[in-house]
Amino acid sequence: MPFLAFEGPAGTGKTYRLMEEVRGHAAQLLRADQQVLGLTFMHGARRRLDESFVAAPETRGKSHVTTIDSFAAHLVRRWSPLAPAIADFTQFDEVCDACGMLLERPEILNWVTETFPIVAIDEAQELSPSRLRIARAFADAAHLVVAADEFQCLDEQIDTAPFLEWFATGNVERLEIVRRTNRRGLLDAGVALRAGKRPIPGSGLSIRYQFPAQVKFAVGHALRNGTGSRAVLVAPGSARWANELIPLLAAGLRSKNQQVPPLPIAWESAPSNEAQTLAEALFGADELIHCDDLIGRTETLDVKPVWLDTLIQSVEMARRAHGIRHWDMQSLSSLCAKKANLQRAYCRSSMSGIPVMSIQAAKNRQFRDVVVLWGPGVHGDADHQRRLLYNAISRAEYTCTVIVRTQQLLASPPFS
Repeated sequence: MPFLAFEGPAGTGKTYRLMEEVRGHAAQLLRADQQVLGLTFMHGARRRLDESFVAAPETRGKSHVTTIDSFAAHLVRRWSPLAPAIADFTQFDEVCDACGMLLERPEILNWVTETFPIVAIDEAQELSPSRLRIARAFADAAHLVVAADEFQCLDEQIDTAPFLEWFATGNVERLEIVRRTNRRGLLDAGVALRAGKRPIPGSGLSIRYQFPAQVKFAVGHALRNGTGSRAVLVAPGSARWANELIPLLAAGLRSKNQQVPPLPIAWESAPSNEAQTLAEALFGADELIHCDDLIGRTETLDVKPVWLDTLIQSVEMARRAHGIRHWDMQSLSSLCAKKANLQRAYCRSSMSGIPVMSIQAAKNRQFRDVVVLWGPGVHGDADHQRRLLYNAISRAEYTCTVIVRTQQLLASPPFS
C-alpha cells in the first residue's frame, strides 16, 4: 500500500505532521493490545519522537519507540532459527539486512504488524540500503508514515539514491515554511546552501574571520550575550581549536578594553570516552580487582557519572546471581560502556551550561543561540560541506555566529 511521507527543510514541522497523521491513525485503528512502532536512526531523534508520542493522548502508553538498529537486533534474535547466523551484532548493516530479509517473509511481517499496525519512521534520510529494506517491507503491510530531508544526511558513506527512488513512490507532502525561526538571515542562508549557493550574513546570522588574539573574545561575547539555550558546534577537524578555546572561556577573559566573565562551557562527552575514563580510574594498575574493592573505589572518585549507581548495582548483582567476585579490565570496560550508552540513549543529559559538540552530534536539536567553529581541513566535497554548514546554522532559533579560523576559508566552499 502507498505510504505517507513528509519532506522539507529543517524546522518546517516534519515530525509535527508525522505525529498528526499517527494520532489520527491510532485513534481509528489501534486495538487495546496494539501499539505504534516508532523508528529512528539516532538516539536524539528517538528521544524526541518518544516525547511526542507520550504527550499525545492517542499514543500515550500505546507506542514503542526505538532505533532501527535496536529493532533489527531484537527481531533477528527472536527469529534466529530463520535468520542468517550473525557472530557480531555490532555489525549493524548485516543485522539490518537480516531483519529486512525476515520481514519479507509474510508470516513474520504479519506477526510484527499484528502488534504494530502503524509504523512511523523519522529522519528517514539516514536509511542505508540495509535499513531501507526494513522500511520497504513495512510499506507492504503496515500504515507507514515517513519524515525525511535528504539534504540533512551527513553520512558520506550512504548512497541516498535508493532511498530517494523509494521515497518518491509514496504520497509525499512537501513542507516549505520554516517555523523554527523568523530571522531573515538564518532563513536566507538555509535556502542558499540548499541551492548550492553561498550563505550571506543577515539578520540573525554572522559569518566572519577574527584575528587570533580576538577570536576567543568573539566567541565569548557571542555566548555571553545569549539569553536562552546556547551551544558551540565544532566542524570536523576543528576539535583541537575548540580545545584551545574552552579552558580560556571557562576561566574568563580580560584585556585592556574587553572582559568576558567565566562561562560554564565544556564538551558534551561521548559515552565511550566517559566509560573508558571511569574504568581506568577504578581499575588502576591491577590485573584483577575484587568487587568489594571496586565498589569502595567508587566512593573516592573526583568525578562521578550519573550512571555510576547502575554500574554498582550490576556489580553487586553479578556477585549475588553469578558468583562473579573479580573483574578484569576488559570486562569492567565493557560493563561501563553498556551503562554509559544506556544513559545516553534513554535519559536526558545531566550537563548544565553551554555544551560543545560536533555538528553531527547536534542533529535533531535546536538552541536559541549557536556559535560555529569552522577551521581548515573539513573533509568532503563542496556539497557535503554545505550540508554540514546548513545543519549547523539550522540548529539556531535566533542567532548563529560562524567563525572561520583563516581568512582564506571565506573564499572557499561552503562560503563562496
